[in-house]
Amino acid sequence: MKNRIYIGRIILYLLIGTAVFFLHAFLHSHFYMMLLWIMIILPVPDILLCLYVRHNLSVELSVSEQRTERDTISYVNVRTRNRAFFPSLQVRVNFTAENKFYNDSNSIFLTLPARIRHTEDLMLPMQLSRCGLIGYSIDKISVLDILGFFEICKKNPAYAEITVLPAAGMRIERDMTDMNRGLTEAEETNKRGHDFSDVNDVREYIPGDKLMSIHWKLSAKRDILMVKDRVSMSDQQMVVLMDLAGTPVEVEEVIMFAYGMVRSLVADNLFVRFMWWSEGRFCFEERGLMSRDDIADAFEDVFYEKIYPDPEITKEYMRSIKPELKAYINVLSKNGEAVCEVVEQG
Repeated sequence: MKNRIYIGRIILYLLIGTAVFFLHAFLHSHFYMMLLWIMIILPVPDILLCLYVRHNLSVELSVSEQRTERDTISYVNVRTRNRAFFPSLQVRVNFTAENKFYNDSNSIFLTLPARIRHTEDLMLPMQLSRCGLIGYSIDKISVLDILGFFEICKKNPAYAEITVLPAAGMRIERDMTDMNRGLTEAEETNKRGHDFSDVNDVREYIPGDKLMSIHWKLSAKRDILMVKDRVSMSDQQMVVLMDLAGTPVEVEEVIMFAYGMVRSLVADNLFVRFMWWSEGRFCFEERGLMSRDDIADAFEDVFYEKIYPDPEITKEYMRSIKPELKAYINVLSKNGEAVCEVVEQG
């Protein structure tokens, strides 16, 4: 979007002015003389008023909800705020909708009015047909003068985003005979949010206890090492690796399949260790899933990643980076369909 000058309209205005001049010269009419002077002077206040409205005009964006489901309609509110004591008949807005996960975007131009000292709301219905993080943005707006000669641009950064998750009612039928091989013993870790145990008692230190279990404050008071005796609240965990490799269509199927599967596992009171490969961070990201909110948060984090073409690198990285995992469930795309398979690491 750039500043524009409508040459054709200016030429037409000059032709009308020339006609008025000849009418005045031929008829010697005061009316045509007054009309001619008005046409000569009018473009100056026209441009000044256009700049005045441009300075006092802003456009804002907001969404009706922060999260929604795939194949639903969400509404984006485009709010035009005119603080000037003069209107604009045409305000053009460069509106862009971008799916950041698939790096896909579309832009349209919205034409809106701006009344005197008025705020106008326009609700845009958006059909959300793909999962991902959808960002709505406006970078520039333009204001047209009353005579229609000039269109003057202005930077107007505005942004709103919404997370589109797969349909919540989707459940995947699974064969637990094979999937039980994906169960591994849960290992305690010192990362925040990954300690799925509870303190049952405090006792004296026994050689072989983990240093992270020592109760340092109580040990300082008693001059002897005291240990927090923990009881595991989740002895086993289902490790699920979601593959983000393939085309956008294939990855979309994988995401919907994995989402339905982990929701089914969590609904059956299984603790899910959910993993995916991050090309940007060059490491495996993992989340502990114990509730539906955990699942939604995890998939929202997934949508900040980028898909990659080679499906084989995920297993190679898993063997080299996570050799301690004896088995896991891999959700991936095969022959254009999303499937899950149990991978056993020797």
